[in-house]
Amino acid sequence: MMVQDPQERRLEANPDAPDPRPTPLKPAESTDGRVRILAVDDDVDILYTIRAICEAAGWHLDGASDGQQALERLRRGHDYDLVLLDYHMPQMDGLTLLRLLREDHPSLPVLVLTVDEDEATANAFLDAGATDFALKPIKAPDLIARIRLHLRLAAAEQQLERRPPEELPKGIQRQTLDAVVHALKERSAYVTQQELAEITGFAYQTVCRYVAHLEDVGLVDVELDYGQLGRPKKLVRWREKRK
Repeated sequence: MMVQDPQERRLEANPDAPDPRPTPLKPAESTDGRVRILAVDDDVDILYTIRAICEAAGWHLDGASDGQQALERLRRGHDYDLVLLDYHMPQMDGLTLLRLLREDHPSLPVLVLTVDEDEATANAFLDAGATDFALKPIKAPDLIARIRLHLRLAAAEQQLERRPPEELPKGIQRQTLDAVVHALKERSAYVTQQELAEITGFAYQTVCRYVAHLEDVGLVDVELDYGQLGRPKKLVRWREKRK
């Protein structure tokens, strides 16, 4: 893993400041096709660590030291695949930034960097549209695994949303699929397929078929409840919001 020079570390805190080094290249202008991540944290050492982790994973990272800088990058049209977001920052905290970000980027994966925040704060972030949480101090294997997971989920969801009706698998109709997806997104807890059938008004067999499709494309979590008698019940949950 390459070690970044001191000038680069100082630039992490203010990526928009003039770069004193010769032939500067603004990260936002990169066109190498790599995954692009925006990290927002007022701690220059945290940004340095995240940059090193992302570079080791082959990803491109832009850093912002506060919410206003992050909004400026996003509003200038920079196309990011994922955002890493700290909570406690000057000028604009992470929760405020997330709410503003969601106005223009409703589907962009956002992972909140947290030091074991209380449940009320976690719920506030989830309600504002957070996708997942990553604990500090940052551990490279955990962060890389979470980023890869949500990049895959975002890609799968985009593919599902963009797929024309005629390209859906046989027996899967767009209108019914949208209704099942909407019902799952409205609930953070696991539901049984029978409960999902009652919520949507579809037949149980129909719901089972659509849940199987969503499971195949990786958009739902599935657990089995073995209970005491009979066959185990399948419990499903939409993967967009994870704690």
